Amino acid sequence: MRAAMDNQHYFPPLYGGVECGECDMASACHSRYKYQRDRRDFTYTSGRCPRLPDRRGFVDISQKKLYAETFPLVHAERGDESLTLSLSIPGEKRLKKVYLWRGGYWYFRERAEDRSYVRRRVNFNCFRTEMDVLDYMSLYDADYCLFRAVIGDDFF
Repeated sequence: MRAAMDNQHYFPPLYGGVECGECDMASACHSRYKYQRDRRDFTYTSGRCPRLPDRRGFVDISQKKLYAETFPLVHAERGDESLTLSLSIPGEKRLKKVYLWRGGYWYFRERAEDRSYVRRRVNFNCFRTEMDVLDYMSLYDADYCLFRAVIGDDFF
């Protein structure tokens, strides 16, 4: 995974251990070599890596902008009875709305070269329905969450 991010800053994977030796801020990190640095249910003050998102997808405030410039992120916001999903792509200013296709695929619309729209697949946290996202947000009592996304190829 590190080979794909050679020219970018190191952010630990969402699951698994934190490799402090690969981080460019390791010398100034207050969580380096602490036992709890790879636990997503601990706070930064107790030793969690500031670049590792918590269960709601939030990294330390000082790392937030860098995180958004490194990965595509799905922003999930829960309203009264609705769920709003939008996608932020590194290098683009506007958020793109995320939709659910009948087959259980998430997608967003992107303008193609011939000025038509192309649907591109988005995967995040293996959610297949809106209820999956709402259940996850209810589990952590959150009205707003961030999810690291993977953008796929054009699929229809």
